[in-house]
Amino acid sequence: MPKFTRKNKASRPSPKSAATDDNMSIDDGVSVCSNISDGTSLYDEFEVFNLPGAANTDPNVDMSSDDLESKLDTSIVDIRNKDLKTRETALRTLQTLFSQKYMYDMILSRKENIIEQLLACLKKGGEVEGRLAPHVISLFMIQLGIQDEDLYQRFHDILLTIVRDNTKPSSIRSSCAHAIGITNYIAGDDILNTYELTKSLENIFSKSYLTEDGTVAPVSNELQQLHTACLSSWGLLLTAMPDGQADDLLKTYLVKIPDLIESNDAELRNVAGETIAVMYEIARDINSVYTEPDDYLLDLLQLKASESAKYKGKKEKRLQRATFREIYNSFE
Repeated sequence: MPKFTRKNKASRPSPKSAATDDNMSIDDGVSVCSNISDGTSLYDEFEVFNLPGAANTDPNVDMSSDDLESKLDTSIVDIRNKDLKTRETALRTLQTLFSQKYMYDMILSRKENIIEQLLACLKKGGEVEGRLAPHVISLFMIQLGIQDEDLYQRFHDILLTIVRDNTKPSSIRSSCAHAIGITNYIAGDDILNTYELTKSLENIFSKSYLTEDGTVAPVSNELQQLHTACLSSWGLLLTAMPDGQADDLLKTYLVKIPDLIESNDAELRNVAGETIAVMYEIARDINSVYTEPDDYLLDLLQLKASESAKYKGKKEKRLQRATFREIYNSFE
């Protein structure tokens, strides 16, 4: 079901207070890591990371507190190593550290160095490195948990350039699409820039809308993964919009996003359904005129909640039924 709740920037607590308040919810954007025990990963808390390849933390990293600072320093040095495998290992170590330990003070004192090295990793272009670096950037921003437009902009341009680059592997573009949504959600403070970003993301996943004759668009599996990532970030950013901009997006896209429920890709279908549920939740929250789905959409949701096509795997069908059953029930 919906992974996002509306963002309330005005009530954002400071990173220091987040470290001591175990009752903060995740949509405050800064308390995520403070809730993590030694045996729990941030990926378990922040559902947007539950993606293929996203949660591959390194089980060999010793998480004892005694030498965390040393591991952090070594990894920062190693991500600028000339050897590709060394850089990949360092990124996995950072991913593990940032997802399982709240390290605000350590990271803050090394912020500039970390930023420079992560930007360099994005520019080097190796596929594994290109997938890992955006995940680490997202975790880095979550660890800092600060609203800082200048900090966000340092990552924005290169992330968006990669997302738009048709010559890059879709796996790298997908990782960057998730990262740009998370970094903007946490640190972005310019609503107009965020609004423009939603349009850039929609321009990509719109390729999966139904064609003019109502048939499913022919999209490769790799591009469907990218479209899913862009839609996921689009939905996250929608929750950060003030009422006026949110209403504009609802007016435009409540008639378009349902097309994606017809996709051949299971994950894109499910994310589309979750996004629709969030959109209507926001509509009710802001007293929009678009508060109830039409009969066609309700029938489509009900169909997906009971679909039993033979070409789908059992696990895929169970997940789709459960997802759309909960979405459909949210409108009753």
